[in-house]
Amino acid sequence: MIYRSWIAILAGAGTTDHILNRRTIVVLKSVRKGRTGICKGVNMTSTFENIDCDQGMADLEIGSVDHIFTDPPYLKDVWEEAYQTLAINSMILLKPSGFLFTYCPQYRLSDVMGILEGAGLQYYWVIPVLNQNAGTGVVWARNAICLYTPILVYQNPPIKKAPMVFEDVVRGMCQKAYHPWQQSIHDVLGILCRFAISGETILDPFAGSGTTLLAAKLLGLEYIGFEIDPDTYRIACQRLEQQPLDLRQFCEVEA
Repeated sequence: MIYRSWIAILAGAGTTDHILNRRTIVVLKSVRKGRTGICKGVNMTSTFENIDCDQGMADLEIGSVDHIFTDPPYLKDVWEEAYQTLAINSMILLKPSGFLFTYCPQYRLSDVMGILEGAGLQYYWVIPVLNQNAGTGVVWARNAICLYTPILVYQNPPIKKAPMVFEDVVRGMCQKAYHPWQQSIHDVLGILCRFAISGETILDPFAGSGTTLLAAKLLGLEYIGFEIDPDTYRIACQRLEQQPLDLRQFCEVEA
């Protein structure tokens, strides 16, 4: 994966550990200068590709993304690298004061926050998503029943307040029709409508069945997404091709 190649570059630059910090970001930004990206400034066209997110994000221009909304994999063998990849690319791709919204398992909360802050991102807030099926989420390692799922909100410095007042608790809905790890589109819609402005670009590097991308489309936002699994990618493409229902078509018309 491309993240491992960054580690090799950092080792050559004198950074021998895997701790993400401001020096790391400076080195990576210097490596990426001169790359030809698929996105050009603010007038972007929404894109969704069936590739590894490392490869996809390496082709984006520095500072070309307004906000990131994503749900990295929590699997035991990949979660750490997934969040490290997310953290380092968030610092590179987000515009100043751009927001990162990422789901995070309670069990890894302190570890993930350490990874994000180690990359230079600044903590902004935590938005709990209340679980609809509360009795099913048991973390046996802690004997805890999970009544909520945290969405961490971080910002690429400098800190700047959200454009609108937002509620910091989301009443979640269980929606798993397209993917076993699918999150509710209501989570994304409710948050992005308060933090993003029409025309801005939302990146989801772990797009899955396309929930974030579809929410961005419905809100009049541009989107960039990457999904490595071909079957899941096809499902997401089908969702994105659907046209939203125009209720005006059902209004009564005078004869």
